[in-house]
Amino acid sequence: MRRRPLLGPLGVRLASAFLTVALAAIAVFAALTMLSARHEVSGLTDRQRGDDLAATAIAAGDAYQRAGGWADADLAGAAAVAARGQATLTVVDADGQVVAAPTDALASMMMQMHGLAAVDTPRGDPVSAAVIVDGQVVGAVMLRFPTEAIEAERHVRDALARTAIIGVLIAAGVALVVALYVSLRVTRPITALTTAAGDLAAGRRDTRVDTDGPGELRTLAEAFNEMADHLDREDRLRRNLVADVAHELRTPLAILQGSTEALLDGVDQPTPDILVSLNDEVTRLRRLVGDLETLAAAEAASLRHRLDRVDLADVAASAADLLRPLADDRGTTLTVDAAPAAVIGDADRLHQIAVNLIANAVKFTPAGGAITISTRTNGATASLEVVDNGPGIPEQDLPHVFERFWRGANGIRASGSGIGLAVVAELVAVHQGTVTAGNVSAGGARLTVTLPAAPAE
Repeated sequence: MRRRPLLGPLGVRLASAFLTVALAAIAVFAALTMLSARHEVSGLTDRQRGDDLAATAIAAGDAYQRAGGWADADLAGAAAVAARGQATLTVVDADGQVVAAPTDALASMMMQMHGLAAVDTPRGDPVSAAVIVDGQVVGAVMLRFPTEAIEAERHVRDALARTAIIGVLIAAGVALVVALYVSLRVTRPITALTTAAGDLAAGRRDTRVDTDGPGELRTLAEAFNEMADHLDREDRLRRNLVADVAHELRTPLAILQGSTEALLDGVDQPTPDILVSLNDEVTRLRRLVGDLETLAAAEAASLRHRLDRVDLADVAASAADLLRPLADDRGTTLTVDAAPAAVIGDADRLHQIAVNLIANAVKFTPAGGAITISTRTNGATASLEVVDNGPGIPEQDLPHVFERFWRGANGIRASGSGIGLAVVAELVAVHQGTVTAGNVSAGGARLTVTLPAAPAE
């Protein structure tokens, strides 16, 4: 058996997509970080040098003011301020002539202590600032900063760049691991569902999938299992249908065959009783075929129906009158409690709904029982309700009573193919309504059809 790859095509595409998005986000973040850090370092250096330059200009101005000119000015303080920033000082007068380039002991000591060599700034010229005394420009100071200071700034930027690159590589590794994990987490349930769907299509109805996937995939797996359960149940119901239909057809066909052969052989004469018996069996066959045809047409949404104003009270009364002889034969009392309940629909189909509901109640109500048919209007809806005092519907059968060919635990005590209520459900759906089944507390079943009420005339 060939081993299934760790990641299929979908998993590879998902992992690639996740990794691409993560790397793009990381790269953008790293680039912005490096640019921002470089700008901040350069800005901090420029601000510090500007502060040193301004302080040096002030110190030189103070020396000028105390000496009354550049000739006797003591520029040691200005040189010390410049040396504090690792720079050398040059002072010029208002005409641009060099007044002094002091190398006093303090400045020389600080330069030698740091082992610095003077050099121009990257712009090619020393930075300068005017010396102002009493509002007059009396000269200027120029500072030269050492090469090592510029190199230190470059080292800081390079260190930040290396840190950013290492961070990108680490984040990329983490993103790759997460992408692989997410891809596996997503694609494995999908692959399992695909395999299970193929198995189900191949006829293995016991195929199910695990429901431990994330979020929507778990919901999808649960829906698949529910669908598989439904298909399995449908298969069982279809097999039961074949047996039920064969059983339903066998008896009338046997009676028809035996009776007609007896008539053909001259054993029996075509008396009214024999003809009535033959007609009854033909009627049973026609009713079974008609139910199957109606169910198929309703399920295919090809059922054509008229749209007229119909009162459910008239429908209930008509259906009760039709089935009253059958109920009387079984000793069952039919009671109609009908209030006006107008709807828009097909009178024949609504009549069929009522007949099927009442016939179902008569079938399962024991001799001497009672059945009540009622109609009501409640705001925007109208209802038709059939209540009997029979054995009721077992709780485990309630969710399935309107399924095709479902006969339930009580089905063995009554004849029928189990499609009467399925026909009701389909016809009610055609009329944009709902049908529900339940039990009454005193015993018996309640079947309720709810339809949109017709607008007032």
